[in-house]
Amino acid sequence: MPSNDELLRQLQHLLRQLDWMALLDIGLVAVVIYYLLVLVQGTRATQLLKGLLILLAIMKAAQWLGMDTLQWILGQALFASALVVIILFQPELRAALDQLGRHHLEILGFKRGSGANVEAARTVSAITKAAENMSLGRIGALIVIARETGLEDIVATGTPLNASLSEYLIQSVFFPGSPMHDGAAIIRNNRLAAAGCILPLSQNADLPRTVGTRHRAALGLSETTDAIVIVVSEESGNISLAHDGTMNSILQPRLLADELLSLLDSSEGTIRLRPFARRVGSVARSLPATTWGTLRAAIKKS
Repeated sequence: MPSNDELLRQLQHLLRQLDWMALLDIGLVAVVIYYLLVLVQGTRATQLLKGLLILLAIMKAAQWLGMDTLQWILGQALFASALVVIILFQPELRAALDQLGRHHLEILGFKRGSGANVEAARTVSAITKAAENMSLGRIGALIVIARETGLEDIVATGTPLNASLSEYLIQSVFFPGSPMHDGAAIIRNNRLAAAGCILPLSQNADLPRTVGTRHRAALGLSETTDAIVIVVSEESGNISLAHDGTMNSILQPRLLADELLSLLDSSEGTIRLRPFARRVGSVARSLPATTWGTLRAAIKKS
């Protein structure tokens, strides 16, 4: 067994040979790969990625075995697959770029600008009261709260209103017989921007057949934007909330208000720890204290 001094000398020798820029380069590439995997997780792109990795492994095996023809064919197939990915997975790519644009500061831990909390509270109150009344009356509704992602293409499919928001206005939009009750109401900057809007349906093939059109539309919009979508079921009167591609049932109106205020809180970006940073911190804390002490001593002497 080598002594502690010998281990320290070996560690000092390794540290002198380290290229810190190369380590930084490797770390940044690891972060990029991690977030790419997070973005494609649970989407159709996951299976495509597995297929591309299999083709790449076969091509490398063909190169190692000297099968030039097979290697050339697979190389051309991988080259053409880049264009195929852009065409087939345009919705997923759009969602990924949208998330990157929304969270570029959140990844680094910066706080986003604060909004008008009083106005947000009034908006939440109006939505919550309207949703509760429509739930009791079994009136179907689809309410979208726009945030950072622009929804101009969605607003253009309905009737522009730009009206002051109130619970009675929301209820009148979705009152049975109203020309706009079948579409979605878009709330932007604490005002009712438009009603009767058409939302994209979710492409998730794993959704049960029992999921209705309103719920599919709510999930579809939440998968590609950062919008918050509230759904009131016409059949059961249940209230659901869709956000970031997931949907949760709201059992009480008070819980809906709490959830909306939490999502609209300007400090949301600083409350949540990014998964990658959290895992790195967990690994660092799991290292023995003696290892850190030895490493610090070697750095000081080097």
